[in-house]
Amino acid sequence: MKNFVMVLGLAFAFSFFGSACKFLDKGDEASARAKLEKFLKPGADYSSLTKELRPSKSDYEDLFDAETATKIQSVYDAEWDKEPPAIQPKPDQTELLLYSASVDDLKNGTGSSNEFPGGYAKVAPHMKAGHTWYRFKFVKSGEKLGMAYDGLTFVNHHWVIVPKPWRALKE
Repeated sequence: MKNFVMVLGLAFAFSFFGSACKFLDKGDEASARAKLEKFLKPGADYSSLTKELRPSKSDYEDLFDAETATKIQSVYDAEWDKEPPAIQPKPDQTELLLYSASVDDLKNGTGSSNEFPGGYAKVAPHMKAGHTWYRFKFVKSGEKLGMAYDGLTFVNHHWVIVPKPWRALKE
């Protein structure tokens, strides 16, 4: 019985601390880098790593104004449900390039916003302040071109990706 109680206690502790770990994530550039570098590890499960980045309804609502959140969610939920392509570097792409811009930077064309696709200028007015968005590339050593992705951001204590969000605004 004593061993059972100890095992049960350990299971609870691991469960509690495992779920609490997401609250330890600061959502900063170092955290983004650590999250994305998982894709570069040998044997990485690209599909699972990508699925972890799926936004929820509340994530969309916290990132965009109400009307835009609804539009983007309807477009992207359909894509996620169809098993979207996984984020995946090519085999010879072993390095990560990471760029960040605040919502204000994206709205005003300042900071590193020039590293983001031009469509962000269309969607930025619909973004809620207080979030930093990331664009990243998996590249060969010493190169600047490679597999490029955008739309990574930290919301509600976890990382999500909303790539090319302006595409959902087409009417």
